[in-house]
Amino acid sequence: MNDAAPARGLLEVAVKRWVDPLARTAYRGAYTLARAYWFVRRPHTHGVFVGVWHDGRVLLLQNSYKHQLSMPGGGMEKDESPAEAGARELHEEVGVRVDATALRPAFETVGTTEHKHDHVRFLELDVTHEPPLVVDEREVTWAAFIDLETALRLPVSPLVRAYLEHARQRRG
Repeated sequence: MNDAAPARGLLEVAVKRWVDPLARTAYRGAYTLARAYWFVRRPHTHGVFVGVWHDGRVLLLQNSYKHQLSMPGGGMEKDESPAEAGARELHEEVGVRVDATALRPAFETVGTTEHKHDHVRFLELDVTHEPPLVVDEREVTWAAFIDLETALRLPVSPLVRAYLEHARQRRG
């Protein structure tokens, strides 16, 4: 009999109980500092969001450091294409692996709600089967596929709302 398995399980529970809340606090603190920096510097940033669609429903998520719902996405790293950034963020935030070539451009907009000039590209992915979602409960605390009309009634970020309204027109 392996005595290490129960001990490993207890360690995992302890990590979830103590480390995850500390990590969420660190994310909120880092986001607050970033917003202060953006307020002073007013930077021009480039980012991506990925609209993952399954059977008329779109994937939304809740970040631990924001009040509004969002989608998988984030900033682009140096020398990273929008599709590469989208594939990376999709894996990091909800555990879905896709090849960057599977993501297609769908919408672009510029946001200024966080005191920065944020040029955002929305990419799309239609999936035939709902993929299993894995959230770390640190950066991302919840993720689910939501029908479009319900999603538009939820408190989503202004950039995501612009994309969803555009998607409603395109997708019917």
